[in-house]
Amino acid sequence: MKKALSDAERKKLLEDLAYLPTDGDAVKDDPKWFLPLRSHERALRPETLVVRGERGVGKTALFHFLRHLRERGPELSNAFPFAASPATWLEGFSEGIEHPNRMVLEKFVEKGTNEELRLFWFAHLCGRLSSSIGEPLPEGAFRTAWSERLNEPDNWVPEAGRELGKLSAWLDGLERNDATDRVVTYDNLDRIDVSDPESRRRFTGSLLALWLSLSNRYKRIRSKIFVREDLFQAAQSAFPDASKLDPRSVSLDWDVESLYRLLIKHMANRSEELRAWIDSGINRVPLQRVRGLEWTPPDTLPEEGRPSQKAFVDHLIGPTMGKGVKKGYTHRWIPNRLQDARVRIVPRSMLALIRNAAEYACRSGPGATNLRILTPVELQAALEPTSKRRTAELKEEHPVVERLEALRELTVMLPRAEVVKRLRRPSGTDDGFGDDGERVLQELLHIGVLDERTGGRIDVPDIYRYAFGIKRKGGVAHPH
Repeated sequence: MKKALSDAERKKLLEDLAYLPTDGDAVKDDPKWFLPLRSHERALRPETLVVRGERGVGKTALFHFLRHLRERGPELSNAFPFAASPATWLEGFSEGIEHPNRMVLEKFVEKGTNEELRLFWFAHLCGRLSSSIGEPLPEGAFRTAWSERLNEPDNWVPEAGRELGKLSAWLDGLERNDATDRVVTYDNLDRIDVSDPESRRRFTGSLLALWLSLSNRYKRIRSKIFVREDLFQAAQSAFPDASKLDPRSVSLDWDVESLYRLLIKHMANRSEELRAWIDSGINRVPLQRVRGLEWTPPDTLPEEGRPSQKAFVDHLIGPTMGKGVKKGYTHRWIPNRLQDARVRIVPRSMLALIRNAAEYACRSGPGATNLRILTPVELQAALEPTSKRRTAELKEEHPVVERLEALRELTVMLPRAEVVKRLRRPSGTDDGFGDDGERVLQELLHIGVLDERTGGRIDVPDIYRYAFGIKRKGGVAHPH
């Protein structure tokens, strides 16, 4: 049995890891990067209208996979039995060219009433169904306006309002006469960058209100709306009966086992050399090749044993981080550093941590020995860029996160009163919180960026702490 990697072999494995895909957009090009989970099964149930979660949790990856499912039907239905149904999936909204331009939408949303926004979504649904399935819209001004001026909702939305009865009857006819179940998907709603956050919430809320109403009328025509958690929560008070959305939604959450399985899948499909390394040695993880999904890890990966999370990480990095009484198990250290205050980890952070560690090793010179690819020092060095990336993503959704800059160079845990005082300082951009430090604190606690411990002490999870240079006593020394 081979006992050590050569320098050339380790360098090749590190270079492959340094190009590990970390975004859900990778699934857009190839479904092999997608890992089916039980939460996906719940998301694809007919009664589920909304698939929600923070950025990086995998909403877009699932959305792209459904497109592959639509195009490659039987092949992926066998690989992904949760979706093995006669339904036809079609794209209701994304950033594609079949939809109105983003800037056009922003202008329309800013001046449109709630009634006009809901009518926009209804008209857009009819137009998308017609073009996707080849069923002509009813004759009239709306059909002409839709076909000629997709990027001018100011023209076709009023026409849809005047022909609402005719369009509703057309949709009723599809429900009665079409034997195919059709699922309309919506994504990228958070990328409509209207200047007023309230306009964005109304835009999303009007879509949710429409489909909550339609779901009571139609069974063959259904939707899957992929939406950010904060936009979903805002919609809960946006219209009557909004509370009925909650039981018809699924949150995409990842447990540690699933995160490690995803990492293994990405590594195995990145290169033949990485696949062979995973499936070698006493800590090997057996892989299976699934048609459509390519190399896939075992269905279960317990914390300990063989194969297991611990065995895999021991093989990749080594069993412990640090030395003496400060040392901890590496397979636990990783998720502990990536979770927020609500114990949530997004898969993008797990993949980015390993990718960043490999990039550091390539720059500084590999330090691993035997069959390992990475070292604890390289992993520790990857925390800061991983933290910066995750923080940048969150700031796009919640600009108030920038207020953590006021805590730079401080050492947690911090007295609550001091944190409130420092958070009163507005950040460079208008985040809507003014100089109300207590309100800022409550918001940061709510989104998991800060954690309030016993006695009112405030902690900052490592996944955000490193991005702002906030210190912590003890732990593994950060490499310079």
